[in-house]
Amino acid sequence: MEQKLAGVVAISNPLSGKNKRGGFESFAKQITAYTAIDHLVTSNEAEIVQALNQCKQRGVAIIVVNGGDGTLQCVLSFLKQDTHLDYTPELLLLQAGTTSMAFGDVGCKAPLQATLEGLIAYADGQKTSFKKSARAVIKMTLPATQKSQCGLFFGAGAIHTGILYCRQRLHTRGMRGELGASLAMFRFIIDWLTVKRLATAVQAKITIDNKYQDQGRYNIITATTLMRLLAGVYPFWAPVKHADSYALTLIKYNPPRPIMNFLRILRGQAPHSQQQHYQSYSVRTAELDIHGGFTLDGELFGEADQNTRVHIAAAGMVTFLSL
Repeated sequence: MEQKLAGVVAISNPLSGKNKRGGFESFAKQITAYTAIDHLVTSNEAEIVQALNQCKQRGVAIIVVNGGDGTLQCVLSFLKQDTHLDYTPELLLLQAGTTSMAFGDVGCKAPLQATLEGLIAYADGQKTSFKKSARAVIKMTLPATQKSQCGLFFGAGAIHTGILYCRQRLHTRGMRGELGASLAMFRFIIDWLTVKRLATAVQAKITIDNKYQDQGRYNIITATTLMRLLAGVYPFWAPVKHADSYALTLIKYNPPRPIMNFLRILRGQAPHSQQQHYQSYSVRTAELDIHGGFTLDGELFGEADQNTRVHIAAAGMVTFLSL
């Protein structure tokens, strides 16, 4: 029999980027006024999993994620394990991380007081202004270790290098959040279109849905189910059915007519020509052999001189609440 879900729990990670800079203290102080919402404080992955197990055992209907991309990744990985697929709470994501790219798409941007008051009313069955956004989850598996993690965004090539640049050059100067990441992105785009000193390419072999194969050097490999990335860009132009697929874009090294085509790509429009250099797909599964680093929701994997096989699959839906 299907479990009836009820109640609200907030899971906080005080070590997430914005939480470390005073956000957690403010949240912890405000939430004490809302006794209908239980607050579970965690400091590592094991404690987050323990909190999620409590939520499942109690049949909690709504989980407030007060943490960054890494915390959300842990929540999604838990929910998409085979043993937890019968547990389907709704998620509400707060801005509490360093970059929090997922927050820009599915996060709750209303003031905290309005959010908490609205959640109590919503959980009580009252009519509210909450919007529901369903997104597919990406499951990344490394066959060499049989390790799987879930997230909403995968990237390699200049994306991996851009994250390193952002952390080393911008975060150290206080430019965090979407602003810092967006500045890094546009810095890399300008470099890629001009002098090509920062943007790096990655060698890869890619098999899509066990049918189509491609290989070569790629400036950008990116896969996501988010509908909005940094600064509102959406570099995908293939139709995507989010119930069972994700968007995958491949841009090869040194493509022709980069300025004209990239201006279109950033707006989600197909490039004018040279399809073998600019490719966008709606994908259920992909196998990648990547010689270099890559990322899942900001967590870095791989090495510059190392080849890694990666399996990326759509792993079912989750629902986010926002005001």
